Amino acid sequence: MRDEQRSLPSSSSPSTLHCPMAAAYSGQPKCATDGRGFMYRICNLHLSICIFQFAILSLFIWLFFGITPLAAQVVRLPEVIPEEKYPGQLISHPDSTAEILQAPGGTPADVPAEPPLSDVRAGMFQKLIFSGTWLAGGISSRAFGQNDLESKAILALPCPTRDSPLVITPGFTVHYLQGPTNVDLPPRLFEAYSQFRWLSQVTGQWGLDLAITPGVFSDFNQSSSESFRLSGHGAAAWTYNPTTKFVLGAAYLDLPDNNVIPIGGVIWTPNDEVKVDLIFPNPKISRQIHFFDNHNKDAETWVYIAGEFANDAWAIAHSDGSNDLVVLRDNRVILGLERKIHGGLTANVEVGYVFSRRIRFNSDIPDFKPEDTVLLRGGLMY
Repeated sequence: MRDEQRSLPSSSSPSTLHCPMAAAYSGQPKCATDGRGFMYRICNLHLSICIFQFAILSLFIWLFFGITPLAAQVVRLPEVIPEEKYPGQLISHPDSTAEILQAPGGTPADVPAEPPLSDVRAGMFQKLIFSGTWLAGGISSRAFGQNDLESKAILALPCPTRDSPLVITPGFTVHYLQGPTNVDLPPRLFEAYSQFRWLSQVTGQWGLDLAITPGVFSDFNQSSSESFRLSGHGAAAWTYNPTTKFVLGAAYLDLPDNNVIPIGGVIWTPNDEVKVDLIFPNPKISRQIHFFDNHNKDAETWVYIAGEFANDAWAIAHSDGSNDLVVLRDNRVILGLERKIHGGLTANVEVGYVFSRRIRFNSDIPDFKPEDTVLLRGGLMY
């Protein structure tokens, strides 16, 4: 559940990609002026990380759009299929709240003559992901723009076997806020986290997904212990038949309110070109198209529509120096296009509508409801 609210607890905190880096870092932060040299070094380190992320993202975009079209001209050698096949493959999209291992084949007859393409790599390293999100601002008093740069890596270890991997996902995100003009918010919010997630196919019909995610969510200008949060989730998936799974569970968000939310729904895969994940809180319906895949059998192109429930909290310092906790919450409808190269670079672009937005404080400051807006997002995954 990736990725999960973050995808759930998904990842999915409201954020965007607007950022001239120098403008976002104009002036010294509070941690520099109050003499705390350690926090000053941390802020500089995060600035360097953001610049590095932006440079790598630009390089990958150039590589993807400049080099991928040449793939059709490459003469490929015959494929060598390893003797030891990975016993299962992850289903659903990467950030699904129902990413449960499929049951491995029980007999040689269950193994197809040509193994299906899979995103699962044989070693510890699985994925490296960069993404940027932009939520449009405006000139009205209720306008609230957000920009986000996120990077994360996905690693996997046998726990205790490859059939039951421990998936480790360290990540770092910086959010740049524009407005609202009448709400006391910091210009930047940060989050650094590591998710530890155990996936296991307990029996031929039952799978488990358990995760815990410690992280620091802060503007790095405050001294409150509330910046540390410990979230997690647990869910079980029951395989009704080869095309249908039912999922049920719950997620703990470690927020001032709405601490626990349910996870549940159905995953329906009628064929290899249609995936229907009707899983709350992040449903997604995907359809494979073949418009771009005529010359590269390792490539897939998907279009999808998805829903997101964004809900995250950060410890902050107001302009008067008082500590507080701010919660940003909204709902999103996303239309996306994904170009996937198995064993290579995957890119996606998304456009969406953001509504039911709310800014809440843990103090006595009243809630604020920003106006609805539009979303643009781009991502690269290797």
